[in-house]
Amino acid sequence: MSRFNMFQNYNNVDANYSNTANTKVHEYGEEIAKLKNQVERLNLITEGMWELLKEKGMKDEDLVAAISRVDEAKKAKKKALEEGTDDKNTVLCPNCHVPLQNNGNLANRCIYCGHEIITSPFKT
Repeated sequence: MSRFNMFQNYNNVDANYSNTANTKVHEYGEEIAKLKNQVERLNLITEGMWELLKEKGMKDEDLVAAISRVDEAKKAKKKALEEGTDDKNTVLCPNCHVPLQNNGNLANRCIYCGHEIITSPFKT
């Protein structure tokens, strides 16, 4: 193969790579635009829901507390997944959102806040 042919092949590879890169950039740009639209839509929905709740008497402090509880529950769930101790049948405390202690009875008691919940009688 002559040096001229090698140079032509190199240019073709470079052009193909450039086209592929441009296509990927365009696809990623479209995906980012879709995600931005989804975030804006969810933000609008969330604001509307919060306005409804405020009309029903909820306060900003209530929202902050709820967000904190949900965040802590997600952290506990993530930690359990990382440690391999997560069980798909785990019931979270509706009061503090940590996994309830299963005592084998119909009721489970939260070891953190003491809240007791009646679980499914069909659970084994």
